[in-house]
Amino acid sequence: MVKTREMSIIKFWKQHIIEMSVWLAVFALLTFSNISYDLLLSVELAALLTASMFLITLVNRTILFPLLLRKNRMALFFLSAILLVASFSVLAYHLEDATISAHSPEMVYDDDALLDIRLPSETHAFFEDEEETTDDRLRLSSQWKVTIMLTGAMLVSILLHYRKRTQEMEEQRVSILQEKVQLELNFLRSQINPHFLFNALNNIYSMVYMGDKNAADSVLTLSEMLRYVTYGSKENRISLNEEINYLENYIEFQRYSHEKEINVTFDKEISPESIFIAPMLLQPFVENAFKYSGIGIEENAFVKFKLTATAKQLCFVAQNSKRSVKREQKHIKGIGIDNVKKRLDLIYPGNYDLNIDDSDQLFNLELTIKLPNEYGK
Repeated sequence: MVKTREMSIIKFWKQHIIEMSVWLAVFALLTFSNISYDLLLSVELAALLTASMFLITLVNRTILFPLLLRKNRMALFFLSAILLVASFSVLAYHLEDATISAHSPEMVYDDDALLDIRLPSETHAFFEDEEETTDDRLRLSSQWKVTIMLTGAMLVSILLHYRKRTQEMEEQRVSILQEKVQLELNFLRSQINPHFLFNALNNIYSMVYMGDKNAADSVLTLSEMLRYVTYGSKENRISLNEEINYLENYIEFQRYSHEKEINVTFDKEISPESIFIAPMLLQPFVENAFKYSGIGIEENAFVKFKLTATAKQLCFVAQNSKRSVKREQKHIKGIGIDNVKKRLDLIYPGNYDLNIDDSDQLFNLELTIKLPNEYGK
């Protein structure tokens, strides 16, 4: 929250600094266009015209855009824009005329540049028509030039408004999408955690009821697992070692729940150690393998897991036997693996490959993830 506020403040000042720089550049260009005649007068005229353009953009931003343009009152907006430009053009022209008259009553306009001033002592062009250089013709030309510049300021402000609106809409769309993804991830996690807890408590209850000596150890193991589920699953990325520790505790917990030795193997090849993945990503695969393997019930039942990970790729393989009485049913049931598929689509879109081979006697699952950033962060 604090970081977001700081970013908003930085963005606010960055926009205002850029805008201020643009207006200073406009003022400087208008000043230099007349600096060869009179520096003080050039500064005054440039300030006048720059202020007029700025006020037009300010009126647009505070009144016309929010009240008319954003509400699609286009006819009223364009009428107001025309009246605004016309009013400022007349006002700027008269202020310009008053400024020049106050500076030197003997100065007249030159129509060769926007606001250039020419002294009466300067010579005229040889073929220049004296009647065409009257004050009225030159004043009309200057007024039209001012009108064109103010109209340009109006058009530029409209274009910038639409550009800003487009950026705001895109930022809003991205924000809504991120919020939707986060809500969906939280929902999927909330489905996984109670599902696991329900099965775990059932196993502990059975062990306590049967007087199993491993019941106390299973409670401690479950405590470590729930600590990971409660705190670790709230993070976007966790250490792969934490996920492995959780899976090992889960496997150990399954050993506690069976009186006889069970055939379970978990091979790991991890390099480097500092690899990160999404939390609770592999647990549903492990849970489903135990659930449908018939382990602890059938003599030849087995479960095998293999995890290999490098800086760029993670590969997890789960293989288990199939319970004979359940072979007519599909292996994937419940919400566990379906949730993992949805999470993979959200977290690693286009960067994972999930292959499932579900035969009558054997179930084999292989998940490969291309870690998008360095070590999966």
